[in-house]
Amino acid sequence: MLLLLLLALGAAEPSSGAEPSSVRYRVWEERPAGTRVGRLADELRQRDGRRPPGDFQLVEHGKPLPFSVGARDGLVLTRGRLDREALCRGPDLCELAFGVLFRRSGAVSFLRVRVEVLDLNDHGPAFPAARQEVEVSEAAGPGRRILLDRAWDPDAGPNGLHNYSLSANRHFALEVAAAPGGGWRPELVVIGELDRELRASYDLLLVAWDRGTPARSGSTLVRVNVLDANDNSPAFEDAAPTAALAEDAEPGAAVIRLRASDPDQGPNGEVEYRLSDRAAPEVRRLFTVDPRSGAVSLRAPLDREARASYEVPVQARDRGPDAVPTHCELRVRVLDVNDNAPRIHVTWTPAAGPGGAVPEGAPEDTFLALVTVSDADSGERGRVALAVRPGSGPFRLLRLHGDDYALVTGGALDREAAASYNVSLQATDHGDPPLSCVQNLAVRVLDENDNAPLFSRSLYSASLRENGAAGDHVLTVVARDADLELSGRVSYFLRSAGAAPFSVDPTSGAVRTRRPLDYEACRSYSFTVEAVDGGRPALTGTAAVVIAVRDVNDNRPVFREPEPRGGVASLSVPVDTDTGEIATAPGDGGAAPPVDRRRGFLASTLKAEDADSGPNGRLRYLIAGGDADGLFWLDAASGRLFVNATNATALVGRSFALTVAAADAGVPGLAAEAALQVTFTDLRDHLKASAPGAAGRPGLGAMTAACLGAAGLLLAAVALATAFCRPEKRERRAYNCRRAESAYDRHPRRPQRNIRKADIRLVPVIRGRRDEAPGGGAPPQAPPPMTSNECPLYRGFPSRGCPEGGAARHWGAPRTPGNTEPASPCSTWSGHREDAALRRPDAQRRPTLGDLVRLSVAAFGDAIELSAASPDVQVRRP
Repeated sequence: MLLLLLLALGAAEPSSGAEPSSVRYRVWEERPAGTRVGRLADELRQRDGRRPPGDFQLVEHGKPLPFSVGARDGLVLTRGRLDREALCRGPDLCELAFGVLFRRSGAVSFLRVRVEVLDLNDHGPAFPAARQEVEVSEAAGPGRRILLDRAWDPDAGPNGLHNYSLSANRHFALEVAAAPGGGWRPELVVIGELDRELRASYDLLLVAWDRGTPARSGSTLVRVNVLDANDNSPAFEDAAPTAALAEDAEPGAAVIRLRASDPDQGPNGEVEYRLSDRAAPEVRRLFTVDPRSGAVSLRAPLDREARASYEVPVQARDRGPDAVPTHCELRVRVLDVNDNAPRIHVTWTPAAGPGGAVPEGAPEDTFLALVTVSDADSGERGRVALAVRPGSGPFRLLRLHGDDYALVTGGALDREAAASYNVSLQATDHGDPPLSCVQNLAVRVLDENDNAPLFSRSLYSASLRENGAAGDHVLTVVARDADLELSGRVSYFLRSAGAAPFSVDPTSGAVRTRRPLDYEACRSYSFTVEAVDGGRPALTGTAAVVIAVRDVNDNRPVFREPEPRGGVASLSVPVDTDTGEIATAPGDGGAAPPVDRRRGFLASTLKAEDADSGPNGRLRYLIAGGDADGLFWLDAASGRLFVNATNATALVGRSFALTVAAADAGVPGLAAEAALQVTFTDLRDHLKASAPGAAGRPGLGAMTAACLGAAGLLLAAVALATAFCRPEKRERRAYNCRRAESAYDRHPRRPQRNIRKADIRLVPVIRGRRDEAPGGGAPPQAPPPMTSNECPLYRGFPSRGCPEGGAARHWGAPRTPGNTEPASPCSTWSGHREDAALRRPDAQRRPTLGDLVRLSVAAFGDAIELSAASPDVQVRRP
């Protein structure tokens, strides 16, 4: 009933009290393949309550284990039928131990798993043979012992051999004695007198029993042959001799010399030795006995790691008739010799074949492999020390427990500095002399994206001619990445906005133009090129690129002053007919004198522009045609046009058609021609034509009507102002226009004087005339003093003499060469020399109806008081 209960358990039973670094399970033998032993993930979670680990890996040391471990949850299963007797021979406890690696939160840990295979009583005791024969002399008295063959039971504990029993008889009894090598051996003891003539043999049944449930047994038939009496049988000096032999003993080495004596004389006293018929085949293979001397010697090499002791049954008998042999059992102990060098077994995690791998960015103490050492020798000879030999790189060993070590990193790794290491491990035992073994481990350093692309230069510069074709190669940027594969594969990109006219090949780094470049639009480009690797995350390197655009002479000069209209540029040259000199506009010729004795009068300055730079934009002026008489001379560098004449009065009214050209200094050079129409005019006509409003002046009738209307309005305004300013109005606190002239109410008042229209007259300003040479007539009349407000004649009404706009390229107020009179305040006010008001001298100036009309309208529009303090008004005093 108990056996059925045990078989019904099926699953393994985890033991209690396991060490923190080990787990113990129990499983019954004879269970089928796939029987669950335990789940490591559950066991670890119950211990610390943490998140269950994963990535379980079974550690095997060459010999296959009868268990498998699930990688996900550490489920331990049997691989096949478990046979305790095949797994563990002899000892009562059958425990299989193996290691398991697991990973939790990226860290690798080691776990020792011990599985005890529980024994079932599946074997009964068994004898070497079903029948055995022994001999005894009829003269043997009571107490004589005859050694019998032992039974063997491979089961352990209660299921193993427990006792013997012998069939009942009056002549023999059974005694069980402790064997020298352990266990129990049966002995047949004579208890009654023997008489061969009455009975020559006895058949006895020897039974061996275990204590299993149910109990099992085995039996053998023992035949006892009774021999005729021989006075004496040989007797061994030591009935239980022992000997020791080193396992490295050579074949033929002496083990021991057994001695047996027989007091009989003659052949009955001569003793011979041999192995007993009960000797096992393994004993017969290893040992031999000299028949005459009794010397036991070695026939074959011993191996203590295979078996530590042997029991050699030896018999001695005399050479007389009906000799009765005597037995002894020799126990030979095999002495351990340091004949086994340590062994090193490496388990990589994860399993990666013959070598290991570790990322270069792994932190210190990163687990690489489990290293287990073993030595088949015993005692100190089997104790092994493991170390990393010098020169193996940044690696070290951490002892876990027993003979298990963890190979971990001992420092930072850099694949770019060392892509692999040869880690040399040396295991040394404590024998005398010590034995050692060396094992070299190949460790590869896995690449990580820890290097950004690096350009060969931080700044790339190149120059390129403008107007090149799209796709022209400019330069090639090169970046290297020390990483491998995708982490070292570099792609190029342009990021900055200044790189719009360019593109870069993402693979080769070749920078090309996307469109033709224009030096005049942009003379240089600066942008950044990026090199990006293919790692995760991607790393980036940058370099600056500066591209200078070289100018090409691709722009022709263009004339700007005078500006051609309809293909012809017109130039009006005013001539002062009184002096014969040419009056040039203020600013013409810059700082150059308006008169050059060798070249004549300065007529104007031609201006042309060239968008190119350097020699390509340096212009040279020349007269290309139309000046057959050599009347004109054009300065090649400045473009100043001179009239080669001492008196230009004869040229008034004449017109000349010239062809002027501007050429640059490029190679090849470009030039532009323009038709220039030069017309000489009278200075007075020129002043009339350039006076403000001269082009659109109204007729005499319209002017008369306008003047009369304006005069009426002016008289009405004066009368209204007089009415407001009467003395009696002051007492009524009426408005007094004269109060505006005083800053304080108590200012002393002067008698007011009403201004009549007849009191107003215009004051001409003489401009454009140069001073007479010394001694050359009366000095010119000094103009009346002017202030900064002289230009606008009346406030509030725009002066037509100082327009804000006007034609940009009309001639302004002319001046004669050499005139040092300062420029008109009007031109200074407006910034345009052509807007200056031109007035005639007093002798030539007469009040006109038009002037009166304009003055009347201005007075009406401003509606202000005209007094002697007004700057542009002169008052006639009676």
